[in-house]
Amino acid sequence: MLLLLAACVPPSVIGLRSDATMPLTSELSAAWGAFPEFTEDDDYTLAEASVGGVQVRQRLSNRVAVSSSFGVVPSMLDEAVWGAGDLELQVQAIAEEPLDFQVTVGLDGYVLGQPESTPSVALGTHLGLFLSRRLPGDLHPFLGGKINPVFAQGHPYPWIQYGGGLSWRPVLDSATRGLLAVEASRYEGFGVNFLDEGGGDAGDIQTWGFLVQAGASFGPTYR
Repeated sequence: MLLLLAACVPPSVIGLRSDATMPLTSELSAAWGAFPEFTEDDDYTLAEASVGGVQVRQRLSNRVAVSSSFGVVPSMLDEAVWGAGDLELQVQAIAEEPLDFQVTVGLDGYVLGQPESTPSVALGTHLGLFLSRRLPGDLHPFLGGKINPVFAQGHPYPWIQYGGGLSWRPVLDSATRGLLAVEASRYEGFGVNFLDEGGGDAGDIQTWGFLVQAGASFGPTYR
């Protein structure tokens, strides 16, 4: 089941990873997440059911940014050649005090395989919607969701993710803001065990996970 977890919920779709705000100019962050539900069902520790990754964001204009991320399953690095990455465009549809509403669209790539064999590759896309409210103390509670079809073997395998969290963006100096965010999401995949090396018919998966993200945003201005 851990292999199925790794194949079907790759890091690039783990976590909303957006509080609907723009970076100052550039932003760098690292994230770690886990799936407690899998530890209950299969007697894995939380560390064995965890994922980790990094994310970079660059602001292109007042309301547009581009984001790129890459992630792995640390517990599987000795067993599989596997990782995932995405490239995403983020558009600030609403930025009126105290609300932010963001639309994202992106491309995903997933790799799974054994060291002795040729890795399998799957591609995907995603569309996301995020809403947050600015509170005193640089706090941003947020809600969001993603639709994430993954294409493999000539068929789309859709994922739906929805959840929320809280980010904190404290002022560190005139051109730097910190970032600390926690979130939880529900994941629903339909016919998504196509990468399970055990074979069998495609089936649906439902699970949930949490993510902790930390980093900083750099630049001369912040709206």
